[in-house]
Amino acid sequence: MDYFIPSKQAEFDHIIEGFRSKALPAKEWTHEAHLIAGLWHVANFDYEDALVKMRENIKTYNEASGGQNTDSSGYHESITVFWVWLLNEFWQRNSTDNQNFEQVCNAFLRSKYCNRNAAFTFYTREKLLSREARLTFVAPDIQAFDFDIL
Repeated sequence: MDYFIPSKQAEFDHIIEGFRSKALPAKEWTHEAHLIAGLWHVANFDYEDALVKMRENIKTYNEASGGQNTDSSGYHESITVFWVWLLNEFWQRNSTDNQNFEQVCNAFLRSKYCNRNAAFTFYTREKLLSREARLTFVAPDIQAFDFDIL
């Protein structure tokens, strides 16, 4: 693997708290960091609240780290909805009383579900990367979200 997977509580805390406080260096806001933050949200809030908080936090983090949220860059609504849905499904199916957040998160990061192209199972590239999909949630155009086909 060519990306960083946290192994210690302090490493997870650095990403999660850095994201939530808007202090995480932009170079550390990787695909994996997005997923760690998203999984933490679905682990600590119900799905709807996790989605609302991720929307807010991504937008404000982008601005705090020097980015913008426009119709061509920054926050992407359909991608956010997809990943929060997928993370929630994984959490619901894989978290147990015998596992802590770090164990479930590492299992996710090492799984096929972590693939940055997973959304293209449900969306054509044209649809998902459209301006409309960035600004509002658009339903998948290949097939409805289904955890079992990934």
